[in-house]
Amino acid sequence: MILAISEKEFKDYLTSRRFLILFGFLLAVVVLSLIQVKLQMQSWNVDSSEAPKVYDVLQGLNFYLTAAGAIFAISLGFDAVTKEREGKTLNVLMGHPVFRDQIILGKMLGGAITIAVAVLITGLIMIGTLLGIGITIESYPRLLTYFLTLYLYLMVFFTMGVAFSAHAKSSGNALMYALVVYLALTVLLMPVSGILAHYVVGPQPEKPPELKEMEERMRAIYESSNGNLTDEQIQELMELSEKMSAISDEYYNKTHEWMREYWGFIEKIQVVSPEQDFRTISNYVLNPHIKKENPFDYEVYTPEYGTFEPPEYSLSESLSFVRNEFIALFAYLVLWFVVAYLGFVRAEIR
Repeated sequence: MILAISEKEFKDYLTSRRFLILFGFLLAVVVLSLIQVKLQMQSWNVDSSEAPKVYDVLQGLNFYLTAAGAIFAISLGFDAVTKEREGKTLNVLMGHPVFRDQIILGKMLGGAITIAVAVLITGLIMIGTLLGIGITIESYPRLLTYFLTLYLYLMVFFTMGVAFSAHAKSSGNALMYALVVYLALTVLLMPVSGILAHYVVGPQPEKPPELKEMEERMRAIYESSNGNLTDEQIQELMELSEKMSAISDEYYNKTHEWMREYWGFIEKIQVVSPEQDFRTISNYVLNPHIKKENPFDYEVYTPEYGTFEPPEYSLSESLSFVRNEFIALFAYLVLWFVVAYLGFVRAEIR
C-alpha cells in the first residue's frame, strides 16, 4: 500500500502545474547562474589563460541555488496533507483498509522520489552546462557527492513542509509557517549569531593608546621634515619603530586570536542553518585544496620550486572536515520526518 500511495503522489507531482513551473524556474536559475558566474570570472581574470575551476563556478551558483531549491522543496510538501483534508479526500482514503502510517510514509516516499528525479535532471543539465561553457570537470566523484548533498538539503525542506502540513489547519497556514522557519534559519540567523558572538567573545581589541601616540609622532616627524630628515629625526624614527614593533606584534596577536574566537563562535551557531550547512559542505566537497582547521590557507610554500603549490585532500578527508554539518542536516531530516509522522498519525480526521 505504501508503494501504491507513493506512486500516486509521484504521478501527481510530475503532472502538477505547480511542479512544472517551479522546477522550470529552478533549472533556469541553475543555467543562467552558471553562465553569469563564468562571465564574471572571465572579466576578473582577463589576463589569465587558466579556466575557472568547478568549485569556483558552483560556489557562485550556490548563492542562488540554496534559496530557489528550498522554496521548490517547501512548495512540494506544504500541502501534502492539508490538500487531502481540504478536498475531503482524506476521509475517503481512510475508508479503505489502509493505516495512517502507510499514508504518511507513502506521501513521504513519493516526494522523495520526485526530488530525486529533480536532482538527477538538474545534475545532468548542470554538467552539460559546465562542459558547454568550457569548464573542465576534474572529479566526478566529488560532483556526485555534491548532488547527493543537494538531495539531502532539499529533503530537509520537503519534510519540513510536510511536517507543517500535518499540523496546520489549512495549506495557507502550513506554507506561512514553513516560510517563516526558513527565513528564521537563513536571513535572521546571521545577525543573531553576530550579536551573540559580540556578547560572548567580547568586542574587538582596541589599538593601544601608546601605539597611536607613536604613530602620530612618526607622522608629525615626516610632515615637519618636508622630505629632508635630520640625523636626530632618523634616530628618533628608528627608536620609535623598535618600540612599535613589539607593541604591534602583541596587538596583532590579540586581534588575530579575537577574530578566530569570534568567527569560530559564529561558525558554530551557523551550523543551525541548513542553508549554511549546504554551502559549507559544498565548498569542502568540491574544492580539494581547503582544510577545516584553517579554511583561509589555500596554498603551501614549496622552497624547492620557489612557488606556491596548493595542497590536495582526498574526498574522504574533505568529508571529515564537514562532519558536523552533515550531522546537522541529517538531524533536521529526522526531526521533520518524526514531526510529520506523529502529527499525521495522531491527528483527528473529520
